[in-house]
Amino acid sequence: MVAQPYEHASAAYFTLLFRTDACKSDTVSRSRGIVDDRNRLYWDGFKDLRVPVPAIAEQDVIVEAITEQTYTIGQAVVRVGREIELLREYRTRLVADVVTGKLDVREAAGHLPEEPGPNAGEDVADKSEEPDPAEEGAEA
Repeated sequence: MVAQPYEHASAAYFTLLFRTDACKSDTVSRSRGIVDDRNRLYWDGFKDLRVPVPAIAEQDVIVEAITEQTYTIGQAVVRVGREIELLREYRTRLVADVVTGKLDVREAAGHLPEEPGPNAGEDVADKSEEPDPAEEGAEA
């Protein structure tokens, strides 16, 4: 079934609306299926969804506000995704160079610090706050 929006409805507004947690929850509660990833929302359940439908002008204002507020986040996600992609390419190339002998890592491996123990990264300040058993006995 393909639903076409009313003449006075913004597809962008409803796209954003149907991605909200509240709408997703309502959609899931009306869906039928054996397991979550196989649930289906049939037309009878979809047409009974109750959603806010402001005037088209307000829908456009809402879409514009959300777009403006999420633009910076979206750009950051794109940049981080590209950085991850480049790091994966670099790792693949590095592994290939080591395996084929183009890069000798024996000398660099000799200069690596010892592997950290199980408490590595534990804040030193946390240990200083532990009570000293000798001090506890003196106060009593």
